[in-house]
Amino acid sequence: MRKMKQSVKFSMPFLFVLLMIFIISMGASYFFFKGKFSFDSSFIEDIESRQSGANQTERREEPVRLYDGPGITTSGEQGKSADALAAAEDALRKYLHMYKVRLLDLYMDSKGMVYVDLGSELKKNFRGDASEELMVLAGLYNTVQAAVPELTALKLLIDGHEAETIGGHIDISRPLGKEIAENI
Repeated sequence: MRKMKQSVKFSMPFLFVLLMIFIISMGASYFFFKGKFSFDSSFIEDIESRQSGANQTERREEPVRLYDGPGITTSGEQGKSADALAAAEDALRKYLHMYKVRLLDLYMDSKGMVYVDLGSELKKNFRGDASEELMVLAGLYNTVQAAVPELTALKLLIDGHEAETIGGHIDISRPLGKEIAENI
């Protein structure tokens, strides 16, 4: 019995010392490896820049607006883009007519991304599955691609705001590329 009490007395300070060494080494390794395991994320940088307002110094390019009315007067390359967008507007109106959706706005930025702003009735009235949602999105992309050869991506907006999805199956919060049309 006496031997057991002696070993317990010996093991308690030993365990305490081991615990302290472990805590100190964890703290030291945190500060040592803190910078080595950090990663860059454009998503985090985007959020931080929105919060700090750092993007105010960057020059923002104005997109080529189409939906300013029937009389569009532009010249040069913008004129070609405006003509292509006018053709895309007509084609989109015909395509969206079967879904009873309003085309609110249509424009293209200097990098070739076309923004299509649709009425909220598309999202409200959509009752299809994932394949039907894919068909709608691919149809929108193909319609614009046929009229605007410079198209690099298609960004869908619902009532002027970014939306996550139309029917809950396919993410539209990011621009749609040619892979959406290749999946049908």
